[in-house]
Amino acid sequence: MRITYTSPNRSHHVPFARAMLKAGCLHKFVTGISRFSPRFDGTEFGTKLRRADQLQNVYLASLMKGAPKAVSDELGYWSKIWLDRCSAKPSSESDLFLFYSGAGLGTVKRVKPRGVRCVVEAVNSHVLTQESLLLEESKRLNAPPPRFHQRELRRRVEEYENVDAILCPSHFVKKSFVARGFAPESIYVVPYGFSPFARAEEPRPKDDVFRVLYVGSIDIRKGLRYLIQAYGRLRVAKKELVLVGPRSENSGLDDMSMPDGVIFHGVARGEELARMYQSATVFVQPSIEEGLSLVLAEALSCGLPVIATENTGAGDLFADGMEGFIVPIRDEKIMAEKLQLLADDPGLRQKMSLQANRWAGEMGGWQRCEEKLLACLRQISDDERSGGKS
Repeated sequence: MRITYTSPNRSHHVPFARAMLKAGCLHKFVTGISRFSPRFDGTEFGTKLRRADQLQNVYLASLMKGAPKAVSDELGYWSKIWLDRCSAKPSSESDLFLFYSGAGLGTVKRVKPRGVRCVVEAVNSHVLTQESLLLEESKRLNAPPPRFHQRELRRRVEEYENVDAILCPSHFVKKSFVARGFAPESIYVVPYGFSPFARAEEPRPKDDVFRVLYVGSIDIRKGLRYLIQAYGRLRVAKKELVLVGPRSENSGLDDMSMPDGVIFHGVARGEELARMYQSATVFVQPSIEEGLSLVLAEALSCGLPVIATENTGAGDLFADGMEGFIVPIRDEKIMAEKLQLLADDPGLRQKMSLQANRWAGEMGGWQRCEEKLLACLRQISDDERSGGKS
């Protein structure tokens, strides 16, 4: 089995490519990772690395310089088309072409008729599901509607329709495709691996504050309005809600009156972020939509009970009622009930914390993820059934 793998950035893609390299099945790793990145020099991949970062560098510069979103979105769109074009030749020499959604349509049309198996990597739910959820959220909050790049949206939908299989990180993502008529057997779930988050050196503080932590962007997509409302219902003598992350233009919070104890911390990394996890009592991820939220793994590896919505991929990371709770989206009442339960029952908090620590030790990090990835790709490569829509 020879695989060409195409991706725009580092994220989980480098561990995926490294797993294929170690297994001896990587033909070419076509990547938009910047050649100027201090975190990836690519030497381990040797001649199997194909840099296609020219437009990606311009796209990243536009984000750093605060260019209008429409400009950045257009650059991101063309960057993926360039990745696609750079993938055509190596993919024609391969048995399987695996690519990030939006970066493979032209290559699929060229190589699939020649017998090359084609697999799209959908890191989030079906793009039309994403659009529907966020449009609904904007209407609920009377907020500006999300701006989806319509040509990229149509391109992704066409990719879904033309590949042999879809690779996704959670069963939430898989369900979004099944709900739109895709055959379940053509969709493969491989949750990402993780590296246990480094803990701060000092022990967890004992200041009697019930401290709720959120880490991620302050964005309408993240459902923070419902977390803040749930926190407002919480009846505890001393409480804080710490929101860590950058604030976007469309936060969904502009008309809200904040309860006492809500802290917008801004971006935190490294030892500072480790201290934030270490000082928290419980971690909450209230997202409306995302494929698999790896901050959940960070929180669990720090021994925190977790409350997360079902649209975060939480069900692929922990068991409801064991390491935390999985709740419906947009339901501040149930979220508040779970927070109150943890606040009122120190024994339950301790039990869930121990379960979280045990989970982190048993998950196997990236090794288990890479083994499952390779098993899925071998199955797809050997499978003569046609994938796609049923």
